[in-house]
Amino acid sequence: MHVLALLPALLAAERALGRLDQALADPASRRRLAADAARRSAAALIRLDGHRLDADDFQRALAAPEHARGEAARAALLVPLFTQLPRGLTATVPPERSVTRYAPCPTAEVSPTDVVAAVRATITALEANNLESGDDPEDAEGDEADTVSPPLTPWTRPWLDELHRRWSIAQGGHPAGMGEARAADAGLALEAVAEALASGPGLLGAASAIRVLARRPDPGTPERRGDDDDAAVTALRVLAAAERPAASWWSVVVWLAAPALIRDACRLHHAWPALTVALARDVTGYRLALAGTESAWTRWFLDTIPDLVAHELERLRHLAVIQEHWEARLAATPRRSSSRLPDVLDWLHDRPAFTISRVASELKSRCGLSLRGVHLLVEQLAKAGVVRDIADRGGERVWACDLSFLPPGR
Repeated sequence: MHVLALLPALLAAERALGRLDQALADPASRRRLAADAARRSAAALIRLDGHRLDADDFQRALAAPEHARGEAARAALLVPLFTQLPRGLTATVPPERSVTRYAPCPTAEVSPTDVVAAVRATITALEANNLESGDDPEDAEGDEADTVSPPLTPWTRPWLDELHRRWSIAQGGHPAGMGEARAADAGLALEAVAEALASGPGLLGAASAIRVLARRPDPGTPERRGDDDDAAVTALRVLAAAERPAASWWSVVVWLAAPALIRDACRLHHAWPALTVALARDVTGYRLALAGTESAWTRWFLDTIPDLVAHELERLRHLAVIQEHWEARLAATPRRSSSRLPDVLDWLHDRPAFTISRVASELKSRCGLSLRGVHLLVEQLAKAGVVRDIADRGGERVWACDLSFLPPGR
């Protein structure tokens, strides 16, 4: 590979990443884009995995993932993982935490209601983990700072195993480790990543590492336990796998965590480039470049970065405009002087779709309100046009704001 031939594209890509890093120096802007990118990345991963995601189903799944089905449920369960990855993965069930009660992991046959309870408990644990890991260190007082587990070291076997557990939750609701085959292959894969990163400076090393991981064969999925499958079911499963093979585990690692390789290789301070979203915008180009030579892949990768940055900066401006519109609507809406509506706007960037039953305790602690006060606050947001009811059937109301929509091609 001739580095000189790639030098113009390399400089353009790294300058673009520098602009993004500078634009995200503001903590408020960085937090909004991070929450937005987590949702877009989850939707993009579904597309990279060969499935379609309906935006309305995704909205409802974000509000109540335990009641969602299909790809919308998978995407909603992936959002907490994409949210926490830039901050550092922690163990799914930290031993020090006693606030959240977890359902015991079943070892024998379980009923469907037990499975649903386990999924709900896992979702609650992940969301509590997200909220606590997003607090500023200055806010921690006394022994409270000691209750948060330290982040796992990235690109190590425990980190990969935790990543697999989070991924498996989105697949079926049960946290599962990598299994013997994948765990045995993890050491060699990590060595290959380290060698690739050392093979070139900056984005060149990151591009090489991503290619090494994405092209690495999957040593095999963890074995399924159970003898409930007859010969006909097994034959149908084999036929479906031959028609659309499941994505390699190492490809999934790329879709989940490749931004970490870019950030470390380029020594970015604030940016977490949404590479998953960029790959999903050009799935065909991504597949063709990956199957080609290393030089062709590197060229395609470098040309993708400026486009990625342009889309992220555009999204950042869009989020700022939405925030201004919300503030203008609230200013024009009559409300009590004690109203906490302005304090909730930042919260909406994290929770663009919700049901009151799932967020009541969160809003009560954030705004110091009673349950009735939470209901009144949401009604005032609806009166101002900031949120709207998107439920199309009976049951609990589902509230959503504009952020929960998926912009075309984003």
